[in-house]
Amino acid sequence: MMSGATEKAASAGWGNRSKTSTAKMRVDTSKSTVDAKGEDGGIEKENKIFISWSGNGSKEVALELKECLENEIFENEDVECFVSDLDIASGTDWWNKIKDELRTSQAGILCITKENLDAAWLYFEAGALVAQEVPTIPLLIHCSSKVLNNTPLSSKQAIDFCKEDRFRKMIVDLRKALGFEKLGKNQLQVLVRAAYANLKDRLEPVLKQLESTSAFSRKYVYPPEIDYIKHKTIYISVPMSSITAEEYDEIRKHINELKPLLHEIGFVEVTCPIFDIETADRFDGKTKAIKDNFPKMKQVDSMLVIYPRQVPSSTLVEIGYALALSKKMVIFHKEELPYILTEAGETISNIRTYKYTDFETIKDIIRKNEMTLFEGGTQLA
Repeated sequence: MMSGATEKAASAGWGNRSKTSTAKMRVDTSKSTVDAKGEDGGIEKENKIFISWSGNGSKEVALELKECLENEIFENEDVECFVSDLDIASGTDWWNKIKDELRTSQAGILCITKENLDAAWLYFEAGALVAQEVPTIPLLIHCSSKVLNNTPLSSKQAIDFCKEDRFRKMIVDLRKALGFEKLGKNQLQVLVRAAYANLKDRLEPVLKQLESTSAFSRKYVYPPEIDYIKHKTIYISVPMSSITAEEYDEIRKHINELKPLLHEIGFVEVTCPIFDIETADRFDGKTKAIKDNFPKMKQVDSMLVIYPRQVPSSTLVEIGYALALSKKMVIFHKEELPYILTEAGETISNIRTYKYTDFETIKDIIRKNEMTLFEGGTQLA
């Protein structure tokens, strides 16, 4: 979780959560337990669960989990879940508010996704909960428990959100941490099943988004802020500034024809700068191209390269970039490729190269092999 000021704008792109009933969620600082003391002089804890998040998808899960726990799972137990920035009133000293919530919570949940594995704030809050001897549960959303290896959370028993039986185990652990009476097996199963189904239904768009991303281990590669890959996405690289206007028009026409074909075989997103630049004279410079194109290339999992003739094109730079990131790549070329690329097509498993005579050849190969074409391995017909 980050402060509202830091991440509110960043999380706007995750949609409106149209299926949610978030109107029930409350902002209530009147129940603050600041300086409340128990009989032993320690901090008096309430029926409170601290839900930690970092990143857009993680925040969406945290908000809906709060709704589920407060209004379904623990509807009769007066449980309060703290999720910033939802539960921090405007003008409140958010840092002190978070510290107070950490100190007075009886249980903690860490909403972990592939996008926030390196988020320092998540580990800070986890450490603060452990320091208060608060039972803390890493909740994994579309990522394996292996991702916690070599992290400060490796010793914690994680819960796979996508498995109902594991989610039910989390509820058992929360009830124990909050000091509630143990429920019978059937009673617990009935209670959790409906609430879990509702929760997954409300989170369906977010869960699909999180499932379709992968953590990016090469954050030092430009641009460093891109740290995930979107599955079933492809970037088409073609020469643009180094060819004639007539060649440009022809290539653009055929690339636009390839787009629906690539969607048809299974790609959910097809990107190419030539889609948006109608004529060669509207191409506005290589510096802007690098700024705009490299973030798109870093996020895709596949690349399709069309190299019609030997020209000193930025396509060669983009091929080198894709090689460095181990992208699945198919290169179609009319003339001979540079020697190093010819060798790459024969020796690197994630690259295939094909010599073509016209665009119909390219289309035929794609139609015949479909997504298998981009899986690497031995050369296909």
